[in-house]
Amino acid sequence: MREIHEISRLLGEAPAVVMFSTGKDSIATLDLMMRHYKGPMKFVYLYFVNGLPMKECILRHYEKRYGIQIDRLPDRSHIFLKTGKRYQMAHLEQDIRSRLNISWLASGIRRDEMLGRRGMLAKIESGIDEKYRKLYPVASFSKKAIYSYVKLHKLPLPAEYNTGKDRDFWVPSASDLVILKRNFPDDYRMIIAEFPQLEAVTWAEERR
Repeated sequence: MREIHEISRLLGEAPAVVMFSTGKDSIATLDLMMRHYKGPMKFVYLYFVNGLPMKECILRHYEKRYGIQIDRLPDRSHIFLKTGKRYQMAHLEQDIRSRLNISWLASGIRRDEMLGRRGMLAKIESGIDEKYRKLYPVASFSKKAIYSYVKLHKLPLPAEYNTGKDRDFWVPSASDLVILKRNFPDDYRMIIAEFPQLEAVTWAEERR
């Protein structure tokens, strides 16, 4: 956990935004920041469809657990399907910084997740990317270490982990839409009500 201690030591009481996806890495990041970070924090969840029961359940749990408010803002897929405009994550992050008037963003990205992230975090030993004003409290954690941390601190994972997945749902992924339809029909109906065109994606995936 050297990153969170370095982040806390070097940033002092600088304000930070914690990006919360509801996934295991994000949950561990949120808990570490709440336990160790001394500066003021804001919390942001990026939704594909706002108000999904499956997501609201875990969001409300952590809001109550830590006595915080998590802002719900649209993600890139939501914006694209609504407007046809393509945004990079950097664009959304800059919008969040401007909206909240905070420059530092913390997120649950691990070095061992994939080759691209390993390269991205290779030279960020302290968990602090000063150039892009980003914080990575779980950068050196392995997947096993994340699960151990979550278990140790009794941090509940979102319901989709009960379907055998080891990450939170990414929609509009075709395979995730099928899992949603079979396991979380109310959430699936809300998604199709907002984006009817995705029913064809589900239909095609079911018949592969």
